[in-house]
Amino acid sequence: MLPKINVALGLTPFDIVDKFKNSAPVDLFGMARALKIGVDPDATFKDPNTSGSIRLLRDGSYLISINKDHSPNRKRFTLAHEISHFLLHRDIIDQRGLVDDAMYRSGASRNEEYQANRLAAELLMPEGLVRSFCKAGVTNPSIIARVFGASDEAARIRLSQLGY
Repeated sequence: MLPKINVALGLTPFDIVDKFKNSAPVDLFGMARALKIGVDPDATFKDPNTSGSIRLLRDGSYLISINKDHSPNRKRFTLAHEISHFLLHRDIIDQRGLVDDAMYRSGASRNEEYQANRLAAELLMPEGLVRSFCKAGVTNPSIIARVFGASDEAARIRLSQLGY
């Protein structure tokens, strides 16, 4: 069973995420705040190939750190990826934390990284919104990328995943 974030309202983390998926670009920082995850968008890592990390702090809260040297679009994908780990793999985070390199590889299994990447694409470029743009004739990856604050490559992959 998923833990409740707001017991009074009976909301699960996925209920909260859904509230952010109705406009582009998705407010990922707002989503993290609503999930009670702290975000450091200007983190420095020993390994410059590290994109980001998520860890459990001593006070029971979670912190996502994002490489300060990465582009804004890369930071957005990293934030979506780390939120995805929070939603899907909290047990691993609680045990040891997760640090993802530039290829979004971490101490998690290949399957867990695949899951986090797929969900990150949905958080960054929600299917319903992308399909709305495509139905309106907007299928150019560069335009989709600009609208959603993603890289052209991420937009190409997302459009392909959705059959466009």
